[in-house]
Amino acid sequence: MRYRRTWEPLGLAVSVFALTLPEIAMAQEIGGEPATESPFIDGEEDEIDALKALVQELAAREAAARERVEMLEDRLERLERIDAMRIEPSDAATMRGRYVESRARAYPSDPAFAGLAQDGAGPADDLAGEEVAETEDRKAPAPSEAVEEIAEQQQGRFGSRLGFEIGASYTHFDSARINLDGFLALDTIFLGTISIDEVTADIFSIEPRLTYGVSDRFFVDVSVPYLHRTSNFRSGGAGGSASALIEETVRDSGIGDLNVGASFRLKRETANWPDIVIAVRGKFPTGRHPFGVEFLEVENSEGNLQVPATLSTGTGVYGVSAGVSVLKSLDPMVVFGSATYFHNFARDFPDIDENPGNQPGRVNVGSAIQLGAGLAFALNDKSSISMSYTQRIVQRTSLMQMGQEERDVVGSQANVALVNLGATFTLGPRVSLIANVGMGLTDDSPDMSISVRVPIRF
Repeated sequence: MRYRRTWEPLGLAVSVFALTLPEIAMAQEIGGEPATESPFIDGEEDEIDALKALVQELAAREAAARERVEMLEDRLERLERIDAMRIEPSDAATMRGRYVESRARAYPSDPAFAGLAQDGAGPADDLAGEEVAETEDRKAPAPSEAVEEIAEQQQGRFGSRLGFEIGASYTHFDSARINLDGFLALDTIFLGTISIDEVTADIFSIEPRLTYGVSDRFFVDVSVPYLHRTSNFRSGGAGGSASALIEETVRDSGIGDLNVGASFRLKRETANWPDIVIAVRGKFPTGRHPFGVEFLEVENSEGNLQVPATLSTGTGVYGVSAGVSVLKSLDPMVVFGSATYFHNFARDFPDIDENPGNQPGRVNVGSAIQLGAGLAFALNDKSSISMSYTQRIVQRTSLMQMGQEERDVVGSQANVALVNLGATFTLGPRVSLIANVGMGLTDDSPDMSISVRVPIRF
């Protein structure tokens, strides 16, 4: 805003006084006296000259004052414009990217504007009429919405008070194995039954998630999925014929395990350090567990094919995880990585065996370690693409039936590796769309996975 003073009252007074001068000069004609004789008494003519000189002086002072005010207003406007461009440390803390606090030091030459100097600044030489110096180490323009969305995916949106997310995913598994039931004769001839089993599984899930940002460093979230599972079992070799195929499909659905998490920003991103966030999550067995599920023999399979009576929707045990994630934004690119440890607590079940009848015992699900890294690239202010790799190493699960020694479950260890390709689209100031496609790299990994999430911020 510019402040201009008006000098019309002073100019009006000067103009009125100047208009009265001709009337005084014409007074010499009053009374029929000759115009050559002065009507003033001694001393009045000197007073008129003095007033004329005063009027000229006031007019000159008025012009100088107006010029001075205009100069000060121009300087004030420049200072206000520069101050608006200045990045405060509190604002810089919330920005991602390389930032170095400006160290420009300048004082306005006019003492009236000394209060506009930067904190801790010192005087500079010959700054009259010059703008406050701008340094090249200032923060570049604020990161785009796409870059912010990438950061939120990896570490959460700190500072947002309340958020809701709805996600849907599809995962496909496909595995096959050959079963041999017999013995080798003369080390070359197999005598017995050979069957080829193939299992395909499809998992559809919908997972609502609620988040709450307690502060710009701490936020919590809770989620619970709903799953629908379809597993198809096929077996060849029934009755000793390789061409005899039999098939059975099992379907089930239900609520999965409840997850509650908390994340804390340990260190904000700076020019030399990435954003560092530690996260802790807890898992509660609200879903249907897989232990003690009986297997049923499929009719006309001659014992070649058995399928589970029900399909699980949860792990059945309590668990916690702790991890750390790092993120560094180099607009328009963002790089990130994470490491997480998963621990499952042993739990007793009334039945842990698939055979008929209850076999009580304890189950100890193996712990796991997961590593991941990736990068994302902002295409424009509203969209971005990302690539990442994750690998989880799962230890063996062990069972201990009541009165027996603990034994490992053969084949329960796993190595799950995925390559993920994703895209993010900002649909509005509070809504975005996140899509991801994952491809498995190992036998224990799903063949493919597709997920779509829509975060909404209030």
